[in-house]
Amino acid sequence: MMRNYLNSDTIVALSSAHGKGAISIVRMSGKEVFAIMQKVFFRYAKNSAFDRVQVGLIKDGENIIDEVVCVFFMGPRSFTGEDTVEISAHGNPIIVKNILELLVKNGACLALPGEFSYRAFINGKKDLTQVEAVCSLIAGKTETAVKVALNNISGGFSEKIKAAKQSLTHFLAYLEASMDYPDGDIPFLTQEQKVEEICALVDESQKLIDTYRVSNILQSGVNAVIVGKPNVGKSSLLNAILGKNRAIVTDIAGTTTDSIETLIDCRGVPMTLIDTAGLNIFSEKPIDNFGQQKTREAMSGADILIWVLDASKKIDGFDLQVWDEIKNRKFTGEIFVVLNKIDLPQVIQAEDILKLLPAAKIIKLSAKGTQGIANLLDEMARTLGVLENANEALMINARHWELLTKSQSALNRAKELIISNGGDELASFELRTALANFEEILGINTPHDILDEIFSTFCVGK
Repeated sequence: MMRNYLNSDTIVALSSAHGKGAISIVRMSGKEVFAIMQKVFFRYAKNSAFDRVQVGLIKDGENIIDEVVCVFFMGPRSFTGEDTVEISAHGNPIIVKNILELLVKNGACLALPGEFSYRAFINGKKDLTQVEAVCSLIAGKTETAVKVALNNISGGFSEKIKAAKQSLTHFLAYLEASMDYPDGDIPFLTQEQKVEEICALVDESQKLIDTYRVSNILQSGVNAVIVGKPNVGKSSLLNAILGKNRAIVTDIAGTTTDSIETLIDCRGVPMTLIDTAGLNIFSEKPIDNFGQQKTREAMSGADILIWVLDASKKIDGFDLQVWDEIKNRKFTGEIFVVLNKIDLPQVIQAEDILKLLPAAKIIKLSAKGTQGIANLLDEMARTLGVLENANEALMINARHWELLTKSQSALNRAKELIISNGGDELASFELRTALANFEEILGINTPHDILDEIFSTFCVGK
């Protein structure tokens, strides 16, 4: 029979990264931890108890497997809430394999993905949003993303959900009491107070939903594609942003014949910056046509387009062809028009761009001298909403967003019923639906099959 997350076996897994390193950490948790360690761990301090840091040997009979440092945690003062040991061994995969096999031979079971976090949740050490944030923390690609994930682990998102849940429960109690005890000595809410309460609940719920965009950006990142005709400085712009020569730059038009991708931290935003081949519609060279096709593919998957123009030359037919490519794709993301080469006498002015694109975000810079590069990065992050909202951001994943959206729909239906005097009983039903969704976000009354699905996406050992 296959094991499942409800199993109470003592579990073990490698909790550090796979491969060779200075140290590898093996974690074991469960009721048999100390009994198993008594069989395989031989402490140098013979008379000490299993309740602190210990140095000694892991042995299989007389065979020494490794000299290790063990940190013992008595439940419930551990991550999982159970008796736990973390074994710091030398980081050789052969040693790790031998330790795992020895612990399994003496009664432990190999942990399922996310099983340690599951036990932390089940044992009340953390709610569901907090343990989910552990994955976001591990996967964080920027300092901002890590900071936001840490805030969730410490309960930042949970506190907001619990506050909304408490307000909703309080309001629901008043409504149901007025129906159950119409003649009782209870200070019932007036119609005006009911409308005020439900509107406040709807507004607070919407604020949580609105943070999903920034959260999604921090977790998934964005694609920023640099486009333009040949020889306007696209590759120079890429190099200037990176602060190193990632792309080949020459005075020969069409040097770049393929897309070059690199991940950057754009003021906290994980951004894949893509330098593309110049669009030159009438080229007869097969390699140019291949490069242009790659450019169009990159444009189709872009969240941001950076259209580069040589500000020292007039807008010509090739520039307008690039603009036609953008228009024909009905691009709905953000477009930044970069007027490059401002270290040279200027020919193109902002007014020329606004005639083509009235809402254009125009950035003047010199990719050769890096003047204006910081401004471009600032404006991209600001447009994505990260600069202003980094300190308020919450790590909301797709599951949270779906449940928040369902809750908001129920709250809006309750709002319509209350405003129209459509009946407190129907409004209470909708409020209970909203409440159930808030509880599922926290992991309260969440079906086990959903919990299994969530934790199965975690790393083994976490």
